[in-house]
Amino acid sequence: MRGPLRAAQHVLSVSWPSYARAGRPAGTSLTAGEIEANLRHLAWDLTWWGVLTGTTLNFVQVFVVRLGAPSILVAAVTYGPALVSIFWQIPATRLMRRRGNLARWAVITGAVVRGGYLALALLPFVARGRLAELTVLLLVVQALAMVLAGTSFLGVMIDAVPAARAAQMMSWRMVGYGVSTTASTLLAGLLLSWLPFPLNYQALFGIGFVAALASLWHVARICVPAHRPAVTGIWWQELQPVFRRANFLRFVGIAGVVQVALGMVTPLLPLFAVRRLGASDGQISLIITTYCACSVLGSLSARRAARRARRELMLACCAVGYGLYPLLLSMSRGVLWLIPWAAIGGFFFSAFSVTSYDTVVAATPDADRTNFMAVYNLEANAGLFLGPLLAALLAGTAGGPALGLQVAASICVVATLLCAIHR
Repeated sequence: MRGPLRAAQHVLSVSWPSYARAGRPAGTSLTAGEIEANLRHLAWDLTWWGVLTGTTLNFVQVFVVRLGAPSILVAAVTYGPALVSIFWQIPATRLMRRRGNLARWAVITGAVVRGGYLALALLPFVARGRLAELTVLLLVVQALAMVLAGTSFLGVMIDAVPAARAAQMMSWRMVGYGVSTTASTLLAGLLLSWLPFPLNYQALFGIGFVAALASLWHVARICVPAHRPAVTGIWWQELQPVFRRANFLRFVGIAGVVQVALGMVTPLLPLFAVRRLGASDGQISLIITTYCACSVLGSLSARRAARRARRELMLACCAVGYGLYPLLLSMSRGVLWLIPWAAIGGFFFSAFSVTSYDTVVAATPDADRTNFMAVYNLEANAGLFLGPLLAALLAGTAGGPALGLQVAASICVVATLLCAIHR
């Protein structure tokens, strides 16, 4: 990874704003104008990332299914990168803390991640055989940079706006993300029907790469105070303050249970829709479009509800509400039924995302937040590893993908009960 990181740093150093290159002095506060600018850049960052999602991330597993990959390989699109994240999260966090300047890490590693999407678009030109396996391998290798980019950017995002405006910022991001993902997914379905396979998917992945570059441009212009390198002792000693925060650990545990269900639904949806119901690319595009459109409503509703309800109650409602999605999917006998169920899934998924971020900010201290983020990401990736793996195993049984979806719904019920117990 050292070679690509240095190359990306060389390219970005030409146009990187001075505050991102050197950081604001540690301990200084952002001005009101800088905070407003950060809000805009954060909103546009995820809006452009939504185009990447609508053209690439939403269709990678469908692409692997179209290549005829077995269920275990389809699920590997999710559990492969998650497994890398589990083992790489703590060392990656220590590496960033030793080097300091999360803003620099977010941009450099973000550039490497985006380069992976360009490679994904070009891969069918250079590899004819074993294309499904090579696609999954590329995503797994990309996860090495994704861990660094995700952890550093989460720290930057939290430092970019005051905690009092965190819910507003997350809501803006989710609205922009929902709108752009909805529109790009709908257009992706048309493009898939116009071009032959696999050129249609390559065109989508190429569009996603360009949108990801636009997202990186906004990330590079977020202004945050500089972080001083701070690594003392061995890693389990550094994590002791994290494990002494009972409220944070309870939330992480509950969120991890929900992540298992989310990780199960991700590979089971294309398996169920394509192999059980015979859905076309256009129909899948319409299903995902509905999911994304309703995510806008979910994010707005979560922000309003957060002003009146406790976080535990919000998490419980989101968990049980999302659980309806896989349950109803499993009982569907036609493709068109997947559309209204996708509306339920998109609504509660975005509401869970907004509520989770608000809870992370409230449950972590301003100092040493990177270690807290590492533990949170570690637990989330553990769920995203176990979920798809469990889904692949269940999809191979007599019950097929429908049984896996029903198990995912049951896991959401368990998360709801945990929220009630720890209220």
